[in-house]
Amino acid sequence: MTKLQFLYLVNCEKDGEGYWEIGLTDNANPLQDNKNFIECYRKELIGEIAAQKIIKAIEINLENLLSDCIQDGYSIENPSKGFSYDLPLNVIEEIYDFWFNLYQENDLFAKVLNILLTRQKLNYSNPSISNALKGFTAKWASKIESLHSYRPPSKKINLQKVPMWIDG
Repeated sequence: MTKLQFLYLVNCEKDGEGYWEIGLTDNANPLQDNKNFIECYRKELIGEIAAQKIIKAIEINLENLLSDCIQDGYSIENPSKGFSYDLPLNVIEEIYDFWFNLYQENDLFAKVLNILLTRQKLNYSNPSISNALKGFTAKWASKIESLHSYRPPSKKINLQKVPMWIDG
């Protein structure tokens, strides 16, 4: 039988650096696990193996989202641990809830996770890709793409490209 643990989402601060953390604990109150934990936003009692799979999906989803933001020219702080406060709580909660709720149907979770893994290589918002997807894959790729849609309201870096023939 699998060990039950609490899957949590907390905000943390260590040495003046704030970040979000998603993890596992035996403690019913995750805030007691670590003095850096400030507030707990999600806490679910679940099997350890299931929780590890959910954490993996959430982390991949958040890494994709952060990568997309950076690729689009937004400045995102990269904390030494966890996930950036530049992502608002509601975005983190939406991704957490999506993967947690999806795990209730284990086979569906595995299929959608494979679509997420493919998303690391293919951008489903590309019209050539999205038009080629059909049925089940198109439906879930669209949902995954919506989880990757957040962009910061500002902090856009103005990347001016200097032609290579002009000496600095």
